[in-house]
Amino acid sequence: MQIRQLRYFLQVAKSGSITAASAQLRMTQPALSRQIKAFEDDCGWKLLDRGAKSIRLTTAGKVVQREGEALIHDMDRRIEGIRREIEGGTIRVAYAPSLAGKLLKGTMSRFLQFHASVKIELHDKSSEEMRQLLLDDQVDLIVSAEFPNKEITWQRLFDKRLCLAVPPKHPFARSNSISADALDGEKLLLLARHEYPEYYRGVVQFFQDHQINAKISGEFDSIESVSLAISAGLGVALVAEGSSLDSDLCLVALEESSAALVPVSVGWRNDSAPDTITNNFIAELLHATESNKRSSD
Repeated sequence: MQIRQLRYFLQVAKSGSITAASAQLRMTQPALSRQIKAFEDDCGWKLLDRGAKSIRLTTAGKVVQREGEALIHDMDRRIEGIRREIEGGTIRVAYAPSLAGKLLKGTMSRFLQFHASVKIELHDKSSEEMRQLLLDDQVDLIVSAEFPNKEITWQRLFDKRLCLAVPPKHPFARSNSISADALDGEKLLLLARHEYPEYYRGVVQFFQDHQINAKISGEFDSIESVSLAISAGLGVALVAEGSSLDSDLCLVALEESSAALVPVSVGWRNDSAPDTITNNFIAELLHATESNKRSSD
């Protein structure tokens, strides 16, 4: 089986016709037809039922398409891993700045000391955007609040406590900590449920667990927008400790913080195990995490 011919076959299967596939591959139709016929002969299976104007995959063709796509994806990933080790390359990381910005800064500084030829692309995205980018193979890693997804493998980095962000003149601003009960009736500002579904569910669950009647006064697409809304006096917000907020805002701890933790993790696709260089980057994330823990103890 020739990999080049497998790629030709997969393009035909995707396009639905040899004519359309030949245009995508910039080949003549007769040349592509010969390659597909040679591929079938080499495999020993009939992969296509050919009609006058279209083709249809046989049962064998559907199996070869499914397994061939997985094979090509894995091979391309491994080739990229070889290229990264020899020539350098690019690691694409999507992240939540309010949760992982400081950690990534330390990680990149140390990583690039040992891998100067590797470039790092950072993408500041919402959790839903990160999920989609990862599953579409547009990024290699995501660093965010962990969320359930059967297609993603997670490595826990650390937990962040959930705090209450309030404006400086709010009655809670002078408190070292408050109980969850004190939030009853407060106007709550949230990160939008569509862009940050796991955050939204977690906050709603927190209020349900503590039987708090909070009034949701607004949803926002970024932590910066939440910060502006708090400063404007529109309400208060539950955010992770260390979040990037306006300097005049106050973060107040919750007495029930042990029951309100945000697990921050690095994730990658199940079907795309990290290559050596990416694994080294993950190792530096874990090293930076441990260094931060030791410095805060």
